[in-house]
Amino acid sequence: MSDLTNEPLGAGRVETRELDQEVRTSFLDYAMSVIVSRALPDVRDGLKPVHRRVLYAMHEAGLQPNRPTRKSARVVGDVMGNYHPHGDSAIYDALVRLAQPFSMRYPLIDGQGYFGSVDGDPAGAMRYCVAGDTRVATARGTVRIDSIISDAEPESERDIDLDVLDRLGRPVRATKFFHSGEHPALRLRTREGYELVGTVNHPVLCLVDMVGVPLLMWKLLDEVSTGDRVVISRKRREDGRRISDSNRRLAVLLGAFVSEGWFGERRGGFSNCDREYFDSVLEAYDEHVGGPRYVYERIIRSGSLLYELDVQDLAAVRTSPLAFQIAKASAEKEIPEIVWRAPLALKRVFLQSLFEGDGSSSLLPRNSIQISYSTYSDSLARGVQQLLLEFGVVARLCRYAKGEIKVVIGNRRDARLFAAHVGFFGAKQRKLEVALASLPVAPSTRSRDFVPYLTDYVRSESDSGWLRRHNIDRTERWERGGTAILERIESEEVRSVVEPLVSADYFYAEVESVTLGGVQPVYSLRVETDDHSFVTNGFVSHNTECRLSRMATELLRDIDADTVDFEPNYDESRRQPTVLPARFPNLLVNGSSGIAVGMATNIPPHNLGEVVDGIIAMIEDPAIDVERLSQHIKGPDFPTGGSIVGRGGIRDAYRSGRGRIYVRGRAHIEQLRGGKSAIIITELPYGVRKAGEGGVIEKIADLVKAGTLTEVPMSDDALQDHSDKEGMRIYVELKREAVPQVALNKLFKLTPLQTTFGYNAVALVDGVPKTLSLLELIRHYLVYQRDVVTRRSKYELRQAEKRAHVLEGYLKALDSLDAVIALIRAASDTDDARTGLMRDFDLSEIQAQAILDLRLSRLTKLAREEIQAEFNDLQERITELRAILGDPARIDGVIKEELLELKEIYGKSDDRRTEIVQAEDELELEDLIAEEDMVIAITRSNYIKRLPVTTYREQRRGGIGVMGMDLKDEDYIEHLFVASTHDYILFFTNVGKVYRLKVHELPLGSRQSKGRAIQNLLPFRQDEQVRAVVQTRDFKEAEYLVFATKNGVVKKTRMSAYNTPLRSDGIIAIKMRDGDELVGVRHASGTDDVLMVSRKGQAIRFHETDVRPMGRDASGVQGMRLRAGDEVIAVGVAHDDSDVLVVTENGYGKRTPVRDYPVKGRGGLGVKTVQLTEAKGQLAGSRVVRDGYQVMLISDGGTVIKMPVDDIKRSGRSTQGVIVMRLREGEHVSTLAPVVESAEDKSDATNSPEAVPQA
Repeated sequence: MSDLTNEPLGAGRVETRELDQEVRTSFLDYAMSVIVSRALPDVRDGLKPVHRRVLYAMHEAGLQPNRPTRKSARVVGDVMGNYHPHGDSAIYDALVRLAQPFSMRYPLIDGQGYFGSVDGDPAGAMRYCVAGDTRVATARGTVRIDSIISDAEPESERDIDLDVLDRLGRPVRATKFFHSGEHPALRLRTREGYELVGTVNHPVLCLVDMVGVPLLMWKLLDEVSTGDRVVISRKRREDGRRISDSNRRLAVLLGAFVSEGWFGERRGGFSNCDREYFDSVLEAYDEHVGGPRYVYERIIRSGSLLYELDVQDLAAVRTSPLAFQIAKASAEKEIPEIVWRAPLALKRVFLQSLFEGDGSSSLLPRNSIQISYSTYSDSLARGVQQLLLEFGVVARLCRYAKGEIKVVIGNRRDARLFAAHVGFFGAKQRKLEVALASLPVAPSTRSRDFVPYLTDYVRSESDSGWLRRHNIDRTERWERGGTAILERIESEEVRSVVEPLVSADYFYAEVESVTLGGVQPVYSLRVETDDHSFVTNGFVSHNTECRLSRMATELLRDIDADTVDFEPNYDESRRQPTVLPARFPNLLVNGSSGIAVGMATNIPPHNLGEVVDGIIAMIEDPAIDVERLSQHIKGPDFPTGGSIVGRGGIRDAYRSGRGRIYVRGRAHIEQLRGGKSAIIITELPYGVRKAGEGGVIEKIADLVKAGTLTEVPMSDDALQDHSDKEGMRIYVELKREAVPQVALNKLFKLTPLQTTFGYNAVALVDGVPKTLSLLELIRHYLVYQRDVVTRRSKYELRQAEKRAHVLEGYLKALDSLDAVIALIRAASDTDDARTGLMRDFDLSEIQAQAILDLRLSRLTKLAREEIQAEFNDLQERITELRAILGDPARIDGVIKEELLELKEIYGKSDDRRTEIVQAEDELELEDLIAEEDMVIAITRSNYIKRLPVTTYREQRRGGIGVMGMDLKDEDYIEHLFVASTHDYILFFTNVGKVYRLKVHELPLGSRQSKGRAIQNLLPFRQDEQVRAVVQTRDFKEAEYLVFATKNGVVKKTRMSAYNTPLRSDGIIAIKMRDGDELVGVRHASGTDDVLMVSRKGQAIRFHETDVRPMGRDASGVQGMRLRAGDEVIAVGVAHDDSDVLVVTENGYGKRTPVRDYPVKGRGGLGVKTVQLTEAKGQLAGSRVVRDGYQVMLISDGGTVIKMPVDDIKRSGRSTQGVIVMRLREGEHVSTLAPVVESAEDKSDATNSPEAVPQA
């Protein structure tokens, strides 16, 4: 027995490492794995590993451009199983991108089916598979999908020729049947009881609410949730096939026995109380079954007479159409397969007979009706529900405690359809017709048959009172008056959304559950239509298929000619290429993007013809620089077109491998009737969505709603998507007064219609990530192609020499043919013959064996000539190949020749899609806004607007003024000032906070409009009001800002302190003490005098240096002491060459020179600035003004007057002043504001004292 030791497990194999070192090493290993194996392309073929493996797997599978497509799921399975052991969704996403014409300049996969859209919609599911018992709607009946090819092997595909029905009920051709093996499945069930079992990524058509718009969209089963709405196809089928009287009787027989018949092992029977119906069943039984049977009749407890058929010998039954019923319990009953595949006429009679047996109808309260069929068989109930769909009738399944299941038709519309197209067999049908005749014709508002989301959408897009009063989402209403409803919907866009949804061919069933369905064999079909849709169990589904494109074959060309190295796959069961031969520069032509750990790549696509010209230019001049190379490769060429703005970004990118390229969509302006115009967008920048979340259309709509894009009216028809198969067309209607170019420039600035492409050319060079200039990208490709051509030439030379060696042996043998034949005949065996040939004719073993393998037909004279010709051709080719391999210039010549051939085939008619337009300076919003002076008006109730300064004409002193804002009672204009549209406005509020906006961001109003509440523009508190506004272009207009409060506090802060990004809720401008409020804010230089004026006519002047600079959140120092009941109303900066203008509440005013105000220390009571009386009222406002200034006076009634200050008399501090504004009864002056006079104003001045209407 061996000695046991106490050595711990793993002793000698445990290495002590520092944690930070281990983490660093592990992270670097992970980072390099992501960089090399996942995220970055190889500079040689421009592919990431997953894309390379997809293309190679398709090449191995023979999916050439001239071969039929194959299911995407099959391709993904091959890639995952053989080369890429990762999730199938990642592989499918890679495959989809290679097939998208809006992602790839030259798609490498030819996709059939739905592979996504420029709107960002996902591609169709790769594996469209359903369980075997799923029934497929065909033009010749409804069949189980697993019965189409009943002997199909798992993971197989078979050719078929079958007409199935697509989602619109049209016959379309299915050409392939797929048995996809066993996969985990999900079971989708609606509240009505419709069911579908399929793979987790099986797509079904759903109705979804996309930002308030109801749209049809494909969703995978694992994306469907309870409450979702799935589309059930209920288009009534019309196959036009007639049935014979015999088949009609067969349908009666089948329906009767499925419903009320029974068979045990030795006996069976049928009974019913309707003699007419019973006789029909008996007649059918005798015709289609025959044999001995007995008929009885007896009275049952209800007093009715029951008729009975008794069959005591089942020999005839076993060979009849009823054989499927033998020994089946009531819970095992099902619809016979013969019925599923039968014409619609036979199905109708079958259902009539079935409902005559265990069916009933009854009137219910509130003008409702119910038709039902009762059974204990789940299979039968579901089958009846499915059959009714073929007649356009929707039914629901109701389950009861004892196992009973009822198929219930509870909608008046469906009840009428049932009566008209199915019905009962006899007396029950007459009862149903009488009941229906007693019901109202008008559609019921309680109907469950409606189009979800429709009403809210239509009403949100329309102001029609009729549409708001009436219920417009019920299917019956659309069937009866759909045209009238559409006529009331004015918007063409809304109608285009609504019309496809309101067809009675769709029922929008609510999902009750999505549960696990276990692992099941699953199946699929290939349908030869664009969307690959067909109907399964009433649900609508689709899938995708693919094959290599012609361009992809150029990447793979010569891969079998030893042009590239191969390596083992992940489990060493196969070999895969480390790189593809890439006969064209795919990295430049199709570009690439990816995010690795710590680095990323983003290379745009280019035009093939231009890139070929650039490569050839480098071959001819290896010293070429970027500038000369750019004469051939002008810039990126995106698959979605658009325009590149300027060449500077392109030059930077091509020189360094990094740069920013500005890309615009393509748009033009169309003139409309009535002087209006519209912007039409026809192309988008690369990677930008048209619709959906983050799309251009949504962004434009948001800007219009926010009031930012004021050129576009807020109407249903102003923004529409007219895109179709012919191309993109986004329609943006403009207001009549809008300047179209300004509106278009706004779209470029504010929406993704202009974006930047971050050029970052990072690729793997010998497995190491490097940032590459354009010259380096092409040089690396050329080096690689020289290697490919060299290896291919060597391979071809070896093959040619081998073949020439064999042919040389043939020729020697043919020259001595009789001797060769004699030697072979005399030889004892093959080895003896081979040895003799080698000895006597100086042949190698290979030549000798080839002669022995030669067919006798090759020994003719003609054959000798063919061999000689082939040998001579090979000698020429060998000579040429040796010359190529011996001369690098010849190798470059081959590359040039092959590239020019590719250009001829693929690039000859492939013009640039992306236009390069002249550069502009970086687009700023101010560049798009005309610079003009605006009057900004703010009321006491915080309403704000802007309008051109020329709106107010100059008037002489004493004018009544023009009517201004339409104000609410007790509201008045508190701030009125002039600023440029390019200025910032700083809003200082009574609570000491500051907010900012650009002038052009303020709402543009008319003279009499009240404007817009500031609370809608800025997040004011309820008690917050604007007390001062300061306009600035760059925060350099003054050194300081001086603040004054109601209680006489003053503070000085550097203006630059407010040049900071403001939080959404503003920032503190001055810290307010309890009971105090901000009154005014003024510019100051640091050496000025400050003047404060109170409501009771006092004024104080002190040096600005008396107030030390403080921070933003300081509260300040006392600037003016006030008597009881007085308060500061204004603050200004005083200069001796200016005047102090004061205006009283009752319209009296005067100017007093600033030099009349003595300079005192801060904190005093000041001096008198006006002699106030009760008739003149207290001071309403005060401003420091100069000659040439104009002022605006505003009353609390909203009246505005504009006048030169020169017209207001100068007088001493203690005088009362003169009338400056005549007021209407009850009005008082509320505000005055200075306006700098312009030359234009002077030219427009009028001497008329009367009010001048606004032009």
